[in-house]
Amino acid sequence: MSNLLSITSVFTYIGYIVLAIIVLLFMVLIHELGHYTAGKILKFKINEFSVGFGPKLIQKTKKNGEKITLRALPLGGYCAFEGEGEDGQTNSQAFNNQKPWKRLIVLFFGAFFNFLSGIIFSFILLISSGYDLVEIKNLNENSINYNTFQTGDVIYGIDGTDIDFVHDEYFNNLLTVSVTEYYSKYAGSIEDLQNEVSFSDDGKTYYLDTQSMIFNVRRQGEDIEITGYINVIYNDKGEYAGWSLYSTEQADSNEFAIGNYKYSFWESLIEAVPFTCKWAWKIIVIFGQLIIGQLSLTSLGGPVTTINTIASYTQTGGWAYLAVLLPLIAINLAVFNLLPIPALDGFQMIFVIIEWIRKKPLKQTVINTINNVGLIVLLCFVVLVDILQFV
Repeated sequence: MSNLLSITSVFTYIGYIVLAIIVLLFMVLIHELGHYTAGKILKFKINEFSVGFGPKLIQKTKKNGEKITLRALPLGGYCAFEGEGEDGQTNSQAFNNQKPWKRLIVLFFGAFFNFLSGIIFSFILLISSGYDLVEIKNLNENSINYNTFQTGDVIYGIDGTDIDFVHDEYFNNLLTVSVTEYYSKYAGSIEDLQNEVSFSDDGKTYYLDTQSMIFNVRRQGEDIEITGYINVIYNDKGEYAGWSLYSTEQADSNEFAIGNYKYSFWESLIEAVPFTCKWAWKIIVIFGQLIIGQLSLTSLGGPVTTINTIASYTQTGGWAYLAVLLPLIAINLAVFNLLPIPALDGFQMIFVIIEWIRKKPLKQTVINTINNVGLIVLLCFVVLVDILQFV
C-alpha cells in the first residue's frame, strides 16, 4: 500500500511539474507576443513566431510568409524579425532599417506585456484571496480581544507602522517587532512570571502575559486606532519565546480567527496597478542588494528552480498559492528583461539609444559578439544559481 501511495505521489508531482512548465511557457509567450504585437503595428517584417526552442514539431505558414512554430523545448520562445542582427539589409521593413524609436518600442513591449499581465494576475490575486492586509474572520466572547475588535475589521498597521510588503513589514513581522522591542520586562524575573497563566509543552513550562498595543484598523470604511491585546510567551527563565493572539496556549479558531482580506472588485481594480508597481520596485531593490553583496546567489533561481517552486507551492497550497506566484513571475520577467545585461532587451535598447544619439549604427558584428558572449555567460549564471538551490 505504501508503495502505491509513493507511486501516486510521484505521478502527482510530475503533473504539477507539467503545470509549472506550462505556466512558465505561457509567461514567455506573453513576452514574445508583446514584441510581435508592436512589430505588427509598426510594420516590421516578421519571419517567425516560435513557441519553444529546438527541433520543430508543428509549423504553419501564413499568407504573408510568417511562420508560426511549436518547438520541442518548452522553456522559451522568440519572435524573429527580418534582418535582425544583420548589416546591409535592403528591405525597408527589416528590423535594423527601422527608425530607432520604433525599435525601442518593439524591444520594450515584451517587458510591457509581462507588466500588463502582472496587473491582471494581481487583480485576480487581490479579489480571490487577498495578500497583505489582515481581516478578523471570527471572534467570540472567550477572546482577549472580544471587546476590542469586531468581526470584519481590517488591520492595516500596528503601532503606527502600516503593513507594507515592499519592506517585509507583514502583519506577523510587525507584531514580532513590537513584542520583542517593547515587552521583555520579565527577563530574569521568574518570580513575577509565576503569577501569570502557564502551560506545558514537551516537559517545559511557559508563561503568558497579556500586553496591549495599538492596531490601525479599517472598520466599515473608517480608519481608526484601537488598543488590542496579545499574549506574550516567556520560558521558565523569563526569556521571550514568542507571542499568541489567543486567550490560552491552545489555538482555537472559534475564539479568534484571522485571514487575508479579500479586496472587493473595485478595490482590486484600483489596487492592481500600485500593487504591481510595488512588486516591481521590490524586485529592483533585490537586484540592487545582490549587486552590492547584501544577498547571496542562493536567493536567486533559474528556470529549473522556478518550475520546482511553482510545482511545490501549487501542490502544497493549491490554486491560492499559484495565484500568488503568477503576478510575481510576470513582474519578475518584466523587470529582468529590462536590465542592461547582454542578450536581454534592456541591453539591446542601450545599443539603439547609442545609435540614435550618434546618428550612426554600431557594427552589427560587434553587437552580435557582445550578445553571444553575454548569452553564454547568462546561461552559465542561470545554471549556476539553479545548482546552488539544490546543493
